[in-house]
Amino acid sequence: MHMTKARLNKNFRLEKLLEKFAGQEEAKRSLGKVYEIAASSLFETILVAVRPTVKASVLSNNKKLLIEFSDLARVLLGVDADKPSWETAAHIYRVGVTNAADRGLDMWANFGPAIQVKHLTLDSSMAQTIIDQVESDHIIIVCRDADAKVIEAVTKQINWGRRVRGIVRESELVAWYERCLRGENATVLAKPLLKRLSDGFKAEFPQAGTMVEFMKERGYLAAKPDSAWDF
Repeated sequence: MHMTKARLNKNFRLEKLLEKFAGQEEAKRSLGKVYEIAASSLFETILVAVRPTVKASVLSNNKKLLIEFSDLARVLLGVDADKPSWETAAHIYRVGVTNAADRGLDMWANFGPAIQVKHLTLDSSMAQTIIDQVESDHIIIVCRDADAKVIEAVTKQINWGRRVRGIVRESELVAWYERCLRGENATVLAKPLLKRLSDGFKAEFPQAGTMVEFMKERGYLAAKPDSAWDF
């Protein structure tokens, strides 16, 4: 699929992309990765635009202990007796390619949250497993709107609300994409968002790039694409 940046800016709809993957049996197996790429691209784009910072520091009254364990603190926290604090930009990172059935960590942030992306239907048992397997006090779960209700019910029943910082619904992802691409700040957000989205797909599905080169050599891209590929 080949599109100019201007056309992609104008026509791209996240919900259409998700529908296309969900509607094709072969592509459906990669739907979880599509959710991860879409969510991480959006989160990182907003973070870079807002430019929040993260700071770690050791209180002065703990200096004696810091001196004793300065070698460990340097490795673990990036601080020591001579440099008891640091500050850096906030970022979101994808863990990388994992098994599609894996329930482990999908993304992590250098400011606390562990992020899980779930596109499969969840029941109470699976929701409990998801929360149990991630050792973090700040879990964010990205899921379908219907599954959000299951997660909310489980967290209330077993008092896990304090561990789950928030639930991001698919409809919210779609709405945030719309704001980035066609909202009042689109001139700042649209291009970097689509660039991260494109780079994410290239990294996750490198074989797709090889296929495009093959199609160029054979002249197949000269043909008018089917309207189904027009997002």
